Amino acid sequence: MATRNTMRDCCLRKQCSQHMEKELIYGQYLKLDVVELTESTTFLLTDQQIMNVGRNYKKRWCLVGAWFIYLTLSPFQNIEAQKDKASLTAERNKIEEQLRTTSRLIGDAKKNRQTASSQVALIDKQIELREKLVRHHQATIRSLEKSIRGTDTEIRSLEGHIVALKEEYAQMIRQAYRIQLASNPLMFVFASDDFNQASHRFKMLQSYAEERKRQATEITSAQEELTETRLELTNERASVEQALTDQQKEMDALNKDREHRAELLADLKKKERDLRKTQKAQEKERKRLNDEIKRIIEAELAVERASSKGEFALTPEGKIVSEAFEKNKNSLPWPVNRGVVTGKFGRHAHPTIPGITIESNGVDITTDPNSNVYSIFNGTVSSVFALPSAGKTVIITHGGYKTVYSNLHNVEITKNDKVDRGEKIGEVMPLSQGASIHFEIWKVAGKERSPQNPKYWLQSK
Repeated sequence: MATRNTMRDCCLRKQCSQHMEKELIYGQYLKLDVVELTESTTFLLTDQQIMNVGRNYKKRWCLVGAWFIYLTLSPFQNIEAQKDKASLTAERNKIEEQLRTTSRLIGDAKKNRQTASSQVALIDKQIELREKLVRHHQATIRSLEKSIRGTDTEIRSLEGHIVALKEEYAQMIRQAYRIQLASNPLMFVFASDDFNQASHRFKMLQSYAEERKRQATEITSAQEELTETRLELTNERASVEQALTDQQKEMDALNKDREHRAELLADLKKKERDLRKTQKAQEKERKRLNDEIKRIIEAELAVERASSKGEFALTPEGKIVSEAFEKNKNSLPWPVNRGVVTGKFGRHAHPTIPGITIESNGVDITTDPNSNVYSIFNGTVSSVFALPSAGKTVIITHGGYKTVYSNLHNVEITKNDKVDRGEKIGEVMPLSQGASIHFEIWKVAGKERSPQNPKYWLQSK
């Protein structure tokens, strides 16, 4: 019996020595200052005393619970911030791409000595884009400032969490030393009444060691996260400074554009009489084109009505194409790869000549001479015709809708050809006032004959 007890004692001494060695390693790893130790006493320990060391765990787990809630919510806030940043970046890239196109077209217009009126339309678009970009920079700054406030809050929370963790850790060590648990764990184990109690106390020592290890790891993780968050804050503040610089740069460019526009308008004012004559001639040609497009559309519908022996009705195939066309509203591709809308849809005042009203059933898109023109949707070519001032015009039927492409040359399709979405149909014809395509969308279902604003059908740029 005595031999068995001696063997058990040796086993327990060995395990306790290993336990103390681990504790020393954890203490050195964390390097916490816990010098407020009470004087050593020599009383024997009870199970209740060792359990008192863990009483602060409840308080600590309340802290951990609050911190868990913060960590749970924080990623969602970060995800939202990342989404905002990604959305703003995508929008900025889109605006900057349009600005590059507009700037290049303005440069070409100057080089080719195009009319001041043509340049003003491009300058107006560039001013609109720069104003949009300035508003974008302002939105970016607001988003970054909001993110900075969130990061500041996160840093304060992390700092408070670390302070609380260190305090809990120090309290555990101080209390352990007061009852000699940390300084002499063997005494606590071998003061047991029997082997079962000794085994129980040894397991309690192991739990105590694991808890201290968890605390040390958590403090280290929190400190690393704090370092990363402070770096993130520094980067965000640098981003704000860059956004402010970019905003000022765009404001300066915007002011130059406005000055350039004023110079062009002053030049136009001197030539107003000649410009009025030119504009009247252009409006006459525009009306001629509008009338011809309407006439041809009505002629096409009359043929379809005659073949169906009554009011025009879509075939099953036509209904499918028409419904598919409608479902693609706001997402249809542009008829050219790059371009700027310089002529608006509907009835509106001339941008530079007072007293002149323009009425357009579509939009004018200024682009590079000889740029490829594409069908915006699959359909059937219903007409190809030419006018002296508008080059060739192509009309494509998409069930209950028709699309019109004017100012073309090198047209590669003929009447009744089937075309796919994105298929090349011709090229933009170069003109003295610049290269532009006139584009229209018509709804011709049932008795309706109405031009549609392409702005609400094409992809936004």
